[in-house]
Amino acid sequence: MKKYKYLLAILGLAFIFGGCDYMITPRNHYVSVYNAEYDKYITSVYYKPAGYYDEYWSKNMICDFIYPNETFDMIVAEGTYDFKVFAEDDYYSYEADIYDVYVYENVEIDFCLDCDRKKENIKITKTPKKTNTAK
Repeated sequence: MKKYKYLLAILGLAFIFGGCDYMITPRNHYVSVYNAEYDKYITSVYYKPAGYYDEYWSKNMICDFIYPNETFDMIVAEGTYDFKVFAEDDYYSYEADIYDVYVYENVEIDFCLDCDRKKENIKITKTPKKTNTAK
């Protein structure tokens, strides 16, 4: 009986000092966005819960550009998300819509236009930039 009292006291102290938030709040994981392009830079990254079409996109998660071969890490709660990545080069703007990314552990999203065109959960839009030809 004495063992049970000690065990109960230890568990009670663990809840008092450690809290029990981990039981009711989702865990957070890193989502890394890697720019695998050699001549394009990522200008903005947004996300929202997957399947919620009336849900607003998050604010832009990056403060600066993600240049070729660079990575940006952000912390996201567990769940399934859609991501929107905007990138540019000298002549075009690119929008990559990445659907149904499962974030139940740390995840890396590789931004690679040629690689991504072959995947079914990614939609890429390429838009020419307007050039100023007036003299």
